[in-house]
Amino acid sequence: MKLHDTITAIATPIGTGGIAILRISGADAETVAGRILSAREELSRWESHKLTLCRAHRLDDPERYLDRVLAVVMRAPHSYTGEDVVEIHCHGGFLVADRILKELLIAGARLAEGGEFTRRAFLNGKTGLDEAEAVMDVIDARSELGLENAARALQGGLKEKIDALREEVMKLTAHISAAADYPEEVEAPERQETAENLTVLKKEIRALLGTFETGRMLRDGIQTVIVGRPNVGKSSLLNALARCDKAIVTDIPGTTRDVIEETVNLGGVALRLLDTAGLRRSDDEVEKIGINRAREKMETADLCLFVIDSSRELSLEDEEIAGELPDCAGLVLLNKTDCGQRITRAELAEKLNIPPESILETAVPKTGKALGIEELEQAISKLFLEQKVQPGQVYLSNVRQRDALQKALDALVRAEAGNATEMPYDLLFVDLEDVLSALGEVTGLTVQEEIVDQVFSRFCVGK
Repeated sequence: MKLHDTITAIATPIGTGGIAILRISGADAETVAGRILSAREELSRWESHKLTLCRAHRLDDPERYLDRVLAVVMRAPHSYTGEDVVEIHCHGGFLVADRILKELLIAGARLAEGGEFTRRAFLNGKTGLDEAEAVMDVIDARSELGLENAARALQGGLKEKIDALREEVMKLTAHISAAADYPEEVEAPERQETAENLTVLKKEIRALLGTFETGRMLRDGIQTVIVGRPNVGKSSLLNALARCDKAIVTDIPGTTRDVIEETVNLGGVALRLLDTAGLRRSDDEVEKIGINRAREKMETADLCLFVIDSSRELSLEDEEIAGELPDCAGLVLLNKTDCGQRITRAELAEKLNIPPESILETAVPKTGKALGIEELEQAISKLFLEQKVQPGQVYLSNVRQRDALQKALDALVRAEAGNATEMPYDLLFVDLEDVLSALGEVTGLTVQEEIVDQVFSRFCVGK
């Protein structure tokens, strides 16, 4: 990758649409774009950040027009990348944007690599690494709350928290450094005062780390696995929540043999529903694979919906499944209540030792309105949203950022232990420098190049 090349790419998805946008960035962006654009005046005389109507043409024959377009010059440093940037807005389609892109490549630009525009923005100080990652979270957002959290991070919400933590650590390191350099003028900090400062820093970092699971669910959705023995209505339940016929529903046991996934939006957060094979003993090799996958999904789920057929007596298989349920949040659904109940909520709570408030009654008839679905959605919302999501708070959602914060916390723990044993302040200073370095990794101040490469490898071409 040559960072000073002029790069170009299509910045919008390929396909039929109202417009397609091509982006050019680099020192020669105006020159390259000017070679294939015809307007009343040259690009070098265009006003920055103002759209201009012009025509795109072939490089080898200016009379062969490709499209009538809008183009805009955004001159450095006031652009997304911090370099000179030109955007060409042409009609959307499978061919026209690709044809203009080919002319730009012939005119002297090279095709941008995945995430190279945002990488240049990071290297030119236009964005932090945390904000660059927030760009991807905005693009990949599956729910309203996930988008809001990503937008807060993109606006610098996480950076503000990290910068405030770094400021507190730097105050302490500056005091220690000044006391070491000028012992006659500056007294070393009191051990008790240092201990109190370290305790506050630990508390703040732990609080931020504590938001990770909620942040992850806001970004990726609540992984919800639907389990139960065959023919208890798992697939019908998924279809009812998804409001579509995603899963095949029959009276034949073992119809679902693989994990079927559907994402629905629930109260502003994505619910990733996983319908799994019915759990039972089976000699069918294909069904056994599906059952094993169901158990694997149970282990990693955020929420488990255990479905029981209320029109039948509680079976040994039901009891065995109840014993396998993971430690994640769970709800038990007494399904098929429209078929005549043979077991009540109170009986089920007693037999399986399940809190009554975790048991709901549902029914998904072949015709007519499904029953208990709204109550189920309200129960899920109460579990994951009402108790965990606070308006306006920034939630940590990125594993890399979480690991960097954990490194900072570990270094603080070492510093605290050293301070308690009255370790020399110059050695304590080393631990505090590790804290600063780890916090810097979150925003990209002290991040290593291979981590930068890893971050931007997730980006698509054109971003």
